[in-house]
Amino acid sequence: MATYYVYENWTVKKAKIHLASCCYCNYGRGIHPNASNRNGQWRGPFYTFQEAHEVAHRIGQPVSRCKACCPN
Repeated sequence: MATYYVYENWTVKKAKIHLASCCYCNYGRGIHPNASNRNGQWRGPFYTFQEAHEVAHRIGQPVSRCKACCPN
């Protein structure tokens, strides 16, 4: 069963859906696990793509899917 995360990026004003195992997501820790949250935050885990997609849309910014892990 896949797990999903949404990265809410405040700097570029968008939300991106990732598979938890994606190298950019790293189970909600990102590529810089000790970084501050001044640019954004990880939301999740979500246990269905639909749930992640709904949360991403509620953020109110454009939503995309990670091109590296291609969640669906």
